[in-house]
Amino acid sequence: MMRLLLILQMTAGINSFSTVEINAKTSGASKLLQLDAWNNPSKHKSPRRTPPNRRTSIKWVIQGVEKCLAEEDVSKHGGKPKYTYRRRIDASLVDALYLMANANSQKDVLDAEKRIKVLLKNPSEFPVEVTERVIRATSVAGLSLSVDLLKLLLRGDNVVALPSSIAYISVLSFLRKIGRIDRLEETLAELANVSRRIQMKQPSQSGIDIVAFNTYLGAICDAAVAGRKYSSCDNESEKLDSNLFNFTNFKDTLDGTTSSEKYLYKGLNLLRGDGARKKFALDGDPDIYSFNSLLTAVAKCSKPGRNLLSISDSCLVTMKKQGIESDTLTYNARIQAAVAANEENRAIQLIDELLASPKLSADRYTINLALMPFVNSGRKGRMLALMRDFYEMNAGKNNRIIVSAFEAFLNTLVQNDEVGLARDVFDAFFLSIPKDRMQLTGIRPNPTTKHFNIMLGGYSKIGDSLKAFELFDIMLDIGVPVDGFTVTSLMTHPGISPEKITSLLLQIESERVILNPAAYRSIIGAYGDAGDAASACWMFVEMGHVCQKRGRGAETWNALLGALARGCIGDKVTTALDIYGSLAAKRSAEDLFVEELAGDEFISLVDGMTCLDASFTILDMMRNSNQTSPLLQSPKPNSQTYCLVASALSGFGTSAPRADRALKLFRDAMNQGGVTPDGRFLNAILRCFGDDIEAALAAWKTDVGPAAASQQRNGNMNLQQAYNGLMHVCGRGMRPDIATRIAYAMNKAGVEPTEVSLNCYKAGKRIAMEGKTDSSKKGLGLTNQYENLLSVECSKYNTRKWDKSKRRAGDKKIRIIL
Repeated sequence: MMRLLLILQMTAGINSFSTVEINAKTSGASKLLQLDAWNNPSKHKSPRRTPPNRRTSIKWVIQGVEKCLAEEDVSKHGGKPKYTYRRRIDASLVDALYLMANANSQKDVLDAEKRIKVLLKNPSEFPVEVTERVIRATSVAGLSLSVDLLKLLLRGDNVVALPSSIAYISVLSFLRKIGRIDRLEETLAELANVSRRIQMKQPSQSGIDIVAFNTYLGAICDAAVAGRKYSSCDNESEKLDSNLFNFTNFKDTLDGTTSSEKYLYKGLNLLRGDGARKKFALDGDPDIYSFNSLLTAVAKCSKPGRNLLSISDSCLVTMKKQGIESDTLTYNARIQAAVAANEENRAIQLIDELLASPKLSADRYTINLALMPFVNSGRKGRMLALMRDFYEMNAGKNNRIIVSAFEAFLNTLVQNDEVGLARDVFDAFFLSIPKDRMQLTGIRPNPTTKHFNIMLGGYSKIGDSLKAFELFDIMLDIGVPVDGFTVTSLMTHPGISPEKITSLLLQIESERVILNPAAYRSIIGAYGDAGDAASACWMFVEMGHVCQKRGRGAETWNALLGALARGCIGDKVTTALDIYGSLAAKRSAEDLFVEELAGDEFISLVDGMTCLDASFTILDMMRNSNQTSPLLQSPKPNSQTYCLVASALSGFGTSAPRADRALKLFRDAMNQGGVTPDGRFLNAILRCFGDDIEAALAAWKTDVGPAAASQQRNGNMNLQQAYNGLMHVCGRGMRPDIATRIAYAMNKAGVEPTEVSLNCYKAGKRIAMEGKTDSSKKGLGLTNQYENLLSVECSKYNTRKWDKSKRRAGDKKIRIIL
């Protein structure tokens, strides 16, 4: 019979059935062979390549399939070697696999899956190594077809060998990724049954790879950390297994435990004795990676008041019985669990135990976990010594690890409000400050943008603008690039003046930094906080020209409305916007496109208006959203948009009553559709009533109250914030009697009045009392009595909160026994 050869030439992308050409020099080793080399280092001495991404990994496996199915055409001389396929079905399979690898949509992936499923309907038509590679490729691609193909290989009584461990481990990893513990356990059990049948005929055959079991255990740990619902036992064998759980804290019962604890105990019982090896026909007992997976899950599930020490201790006892010694990762997991549970003494004990061990050494994760326990226990010197040893060990050899580790160190210190100590560490290891410099050897790695951003964010957190600006100058002096996060950190400092904002902006622009939308929003907000709404408008327009359509969502428009709202407070309420004369517009005119923005449609629209009028103009623009100008194409307003316009209307609770305009704004928002009447919006609407409590109560009965009640399904927070708006109006109107009745109404509605409610009343009262003489403050005896009663209603005694409150330390407490 004549043999037909189809010569298929393949270009760089995926091609049709016609031809495929393979460059043998550039095709590379298959990922499957690389994993085999990793599992069997004695057989393969060449270095293992790591694919840069998932698509490359799949293509490497497909190249392995090509080598199995194709033959090199030796008749051709010169040029690139070519491969030929004996059968059309072989070429079709490779073509379908490349279609899967190069898919740009879910439809392409599903089409490729259908083709592969048809071609492999009978896997016996292909060599086993080809089917295994297809299983590997489809599982990495996230196709459930890989599970079906694996089961086809296991079907029947004539199976003489298990599929490659790389193939079935890849399938189990796919099932773990999608959280299907049930199918994972079912597949692993099926593998075990096949392995037992094979070993009965061939005792020399090895069992299931321990990595497969660790994948299953990892899926259980993932479920514990995610807090997924624990699956119930559906058959008798599972019920018997559940009875093996040793819930020492809960009297040997599954009741009364969380889902996370049930999963953790399930994992623990799998590690005990030889149960796992027998149940899943494993090639060996659980190893150190098995135990570390469980201990790491325990650490992630630990938190104050949730002591999972019994699980970790049982895990350690089991390790000792099986002769497995703890490694650094074991200690790191235990330390993490102790820190998460606020057991710092135990954490320090474990750290000291690790440092004293001659066989183990602290890594960067150990140091990061040890930072706060050492700081809180007064062992800063020991902490710095650990950092120095780590630095010395890697300086000049692996500077990337140093840079990454110190990013984590600085972030941990900053997040725990140790900004000063973080700066000392930063100076000592990265900045050339001789008086504070530690004695370090080796080539010092340079500080990165992220290091500076962490420190600038820390200074912003504690409100130390002077040190932040000083550090920013150092950053520019040594040539570290500035990015959007740097700008955002600088602009969030309270009390910064418009002149300083402009000065910082000039420094940033001198570095040729391309600002992203988040950075522009922070600048707009900074100008708004500083009272320069005109500059905020200019930066908004500038952002539109620089970023085009990027970042033009409601978040950016709301940032501008927030800046305008802050311009409606006090004596600024009547000031007209002078956008072209603003500081932002005047800065470095030669480097900006001032002429281009001179006739800008948005500026022409709002320039010369007050901030309040500009806010309503922008709101109308967002409602219509039908402008042809790209800059003026705005998103639909959301609840936050209306909240900010209401805040502008009320001057954040300082303006004269504007009841009619506020009600119209509220009704327009409700009629628009898609706007949620959340608590902040309702609070801002009620503040627009100023001291007109009667009008506010009328609006509450007809409009605001029903809207607030409609949000109770999302909790009482929205309703409470709305009531607090009424409290503010009561304060403005000096009506504590009505405020007390509102407190009673809150209790009746299931909303507890708190000190926040009382403070809202007091804030309104402070505004009402501004400018009044001492004589006008007399005669408030009855008012003061009602305020005392209101204070009692809003300050109910709470043992957990009051015992920890320094403000309540001097309060006398009495117990009334009825």
